Amino acid sequence: MKTTPDLEGQHREMLDVLQQERLALLTGDIGAARNLLDRLHLLQQDHIAHEEAELIPRLPPLARWPAKVYLAEHSKLGAMLAELRTALAPLPAQVSDASTRLMLIDAHMPFKHVLEHHFEREEKGLFLELHG
Repeated sequence: MKTTPDLEGQHREMLDVLQQERLALLTGDIGAARNLLDRLHLLQQDHIAHEEAELIPRLPPLARWPAKVYLAEHSKLGAMLAELRTALAPLPAQVSDASTRLMLIDAHMPFKHVLEHHFEREEKGLFLELHG
């Protein structure tokens, strides 16, 4: 029997990994930040794959938000995370310059904002509409 993942738990886990990554940036530990973004990437891929294969196709016709909204957000989040990973790739494992660390943390804010709002949309729409 196929088990249903704890999707809200996955949301919390992804937000926690992002928080850990931002804390690593705060200390300039770029190596740890890269590893955490890699972990977030894998978590996000698995989460999105499940939603797109198992949940979104079952959305009712009069759903609060249509499938295309969730799909577009998934695409945007994937692209945003890829940009963050690319930005860290050329940096040394440790960055001591405070201005650089702050710039990196600030660069994460749009992703964090979109991720949080996307999770809220899923929890108030997609999950409730399919599981009541």
